[in-house]
Amino acid sequence: MDDADWSPKTLTEAREHIDAVDAAILDLLHRRASIVEHVGRLKRESADTPPANAFRPAREIQMLRRMRGETTPPLAFATVVAVWREIVSGFTAAQMPLRVATLPETALLARDNFGAQARIKMYQTQDQITAALARDPAIIALLPIESNWPDAVTGGARVIAALPFCGPETHAYCIGHTALEPSGDDITLSRSGPDASITATDGYHPEQPGLLGIHPRPLTDEAQS
Repeated sequence: MDDADWSPKTLTEAREHIDAVDAAILDLLHRRASIVEHVGRLKRESADTPPANAFRPAREIQMLRRMRGETTPPLAFATVVAVWREIVSGFTAAQMPLRVATLPETALLARDNFGAQARIKMYQTQDQITAALARDPAIIALLPIESNWPDAVTGGARVIAALPFCGPETHAYCIGHTALEPSGDDITLSRSGPDASITATDGYHPEQPGLLGIHPRPLTDEAQS
């Protein structure tokens, strides 16, 4: 049935149709769960060294860009992002629990962007987060953009994402040991000059001197309308 041309005659008929759609969504989620199991197995079999964590911001933003182009009214893209975020959170946790270290002021941002299945721990100071990241490379640190976040870029950790993925402006950086990957539209952060000023350069430039990290360019606020 083409829903665009369908017009229910009664409320009961409409609800029955919703139930059928919900059942189809659940069936697709089961299929996705089965595929994710195979993905996890293939990763374990093919990697000489297992990844520090299952967070792949380049892959996630690529999926969001595609879904933005395929989302049409009356469905709002903000709804798609919220639902998709929880789907990814659940399936990521099934492969490897995602652990996030953050400050109280970015705790809500962490929950909104990493989903309910992420294990989010609040610290009172950035120094505590930096120390935790040094002890455990599996942790993702989420630090406010106004903080001294470059101090956490040590021991192989890099900026790997800017949050929120969808919004008018960046509020925080994700810092971790996740391998850098190009997303097709990236921003390279580096530190240079006698005053060690921070520069943001368009593009994916992993060989940039003074590299602080590379993150996918977030989608602008217009995408959420």
